[in-house]
Amino acid sequence: MDKRIQIWNVLHDGEITAIEQNGETLTMFVSIPYLRRRMKPIGDSFILTLSGLTRLEYCDYNGKSSSLAEEIEIAMPEILSTDSDAMPIKVNLTMGHLLFDCQSISFALDTGQPVEYETIEKVCEEYWMEWKARTEQSN
Repeated sequence: MDKRIQIWNVLHDGEITAIEQNGETLTMFVSIPYLRRRMKPIGDSFILTLSGLTRLEYCDYNGKSSSLAEEIEIAMPEILSTDSDAMPIKVNLTMGHLLFDCQSISFALDTGQPVEYETIEKVCEEYWMEWKARTEQSN
């Protein structure tokens, strides 16, 4: 399991709300309140830091390329999923796709505290198990 890839399926439904690129490092805020509010201290987003970035491309579903920064100015793209199993990663978004290649990825809460991938994954699994149980109860 490569957390650089799997995180995009864990954070599906999250909106990319802000990015900053500094050389080969991309910092990205992903707002996903239904997962983030399960962690202390209170917040609504995760910070992803992609290091060793050698490729970053955004393309809408009409085939038009632009920068991710430009796309965020228009609307906040929502993460759907990835089918990738190796670099480069293609992340499907509501308005197109993001293609990138990086050496590593790290995670933090929007309050700045580092958080492990496994913690985010566990919170996600718990959320969806509870959601499934609620759905089955209502049927």
